[in-house]
Amino acid sequence: MVSSFVDYGIPLPTDHQRVRVGRSMQRSFCYWLWRPAILCTVLGVLMSGAYGADLNSSEQPTMGIFASGHALWAGPYLGFEGGIAQTVTDVKANNRTEELSHVNAAFGLYGGYNWEVSRVVLGVEAAASYLGGTEKGDHPTLGPVEARASWTAAAKARAGLPIGNFMPYLSAGIAATEHSLTANGKEETSVSIGPVVGAGLEVALKDRWRVRADYSLTGIIDDTSRFGGADVERMSGNQRLMLGISRSF
Repeated sequence: MVSSFVDYGIPLPTDHQRVRVGRSMQRSFCYWLWRPAILCTVLGVLMSGAYGADLNSSEQPTMGIFASGHALWAGPYLGFEGGIAQTVTDVKANNRTEELSHVNAAFGLYGGYNWEVSRVVLGVEAAASYLGGTEKGDHPTLGPVEARASWTAAAKARAGLPIGNFMPYLSAGIAATEHSLTANGKEETSVSIGPVVGAGLEVALKDRWRVRADYSLTGIIDDTSRFGGADVERMSGNQRLMLGISRSF
């Protein structure tokens, strides 16, 4: 993730900022990834088991609702999703930390392209989501503070293992997310680049329609800025559980 910037201009990182990015990635992964790690591990085990069973069977399980006239998973697709998002921001100043957390409805668009390669599906996907919501808190030394993350946009690679009409998958990529913090009478807004990882389950229906449940975890920002004469460190991340419907072409 990169430091905040003024008027959305993206500066080239200095050596000090590169060190901070490395530390930020490490802290974000330690702080956030233990939750989805269990989900990703379970899906990975299920995918491996299903793959082994598929090798020992000449028939694949089906739901009896195959999309007809084209490859089941290959090709472009476009969809809409909605669900819930949680954004958490740690605000630290004068060795005191206040955690701001809010859960809000989220929605967005996604689209991508899949390739069927042997027994797996590989793909790329772009997505944009509205997160919304502002969380207010009272820091022990700064007083009233507000944090907000309004939107995020991501580019991800996906890998899935089709089991008939079902496809569990894992995803990873990068995301740009807007984040703002208000403290000591000053508001600072930035767009930061961070990692995004996820996992989900997709189901192919008739007439090229698909539905899915998708979990995503995004690292937003980890930097230190001046707010009214005080050095304030903020670290933020977002997790989302979304239900989506898409159509392939």
